[in-house]
Amino acid sequence: MTRPTRKSNRSRGNSRTRTHPAILTIGFALGVLLHPLCIGFSEEFFSPMQEVFLLSVTLGLTLLMFLLSKSHFLCSLLQAGGLLLNALVFIINRLQFGWRDLLTHMDYEWWFRIILMWIGGVSVTILIRLMARKKWNAPHIRKSFGSGFLVSSIVFCILYIFLLLDLFIFQRSEFADPAATLNLIPFKGAFATYWPHIKAGRFTDGIFVQFFGNLLIFAPLGFYMGLWWRKRPHKWILYIFPVILAGVIEACQYVFKIGQGDIDDLWMNVVGFLLGILAGKVLDAIRTKVTKGKEKTIFKIRRA
Repeated sequence: MTRPTRKSNRSRGNSRTRTHPAILTIGFALGVLLHPLCIGFSEEFFSPMQEVFLLSVTLGLTLLMFLLSKSHFLCSLLQAGGLLLNALVFIINRLQFGWRDLLTHMDYEWWFRIILMWIGGVSVTILIRLMARKKWNAPHIRKSFGSGFLVSSIVFCILYIFLLLDLFIFQRSEFADPAATLNLIPFKGAFATYWPHIKAGRFTDGIFVQFFGNLLIFAPLGFYMGLWWRKRPHKWILYIFPVILAGVIEACQYVFKIGQGDIDDLWMNVVGFLLGILAGKVLDAIRTKVTKGKEKTIFKIRRA
């Protein structure tokens, strides 16, 4: 009996990554087209049940897509497609009031739900990769995760940068406030405004989004900078950076009278950034534990 040639082995390896057209069609319907419908339907619920509903649907859809395709890359493409389609639907709906209104009257509760769905889907693929062993840790699956993580990161970072620019520049430039105030006493500003409502379970009027959005707005930045900086010297710079960034933002709001300078905003932004760094470290530690030290991280970005 003759041994298989290298060429046949290579073609056999490539066949593992092919996905049946029917699965692609189902994945496109579940992973892309359903996202705007889910966000629209979530309006039937009150916060935080609204967010719980969106997370539950996204987790289920992503898990189903992965079990059908066994490809992190395909799941990431569909998650990115859902994110972009949601953003497109939102922009089209807002364009009826003009571009100026789109930039200066951004509906951040809607954006929060869009990104929440994306985070839910990405979390499933990360969790699967994090705990993968034996056949679920095959080379082609590991490679698909690296390619998929690269796609997800590029798409998300583009929208994330746009949201930061709009949040801190575009919309604030339209609302100069001569009576802008400065709060330098911790727990007496934004935290004191929102925390009693959160503690009492009152989530109406955007309280949920305002509080957790303010806390976690820099978490993605901390996560990605933590991955980028982990092999670089002078790691202390990574922990000083969010203090300087948040401090500059709050100072500019007060000096240029485009918002309220608030130390609560500053420390909540810094805590969110540090939580992003911590998330990356925890995930690396879990992977090291699962593989008994054979793999130190799952975030090795590869080209598709």
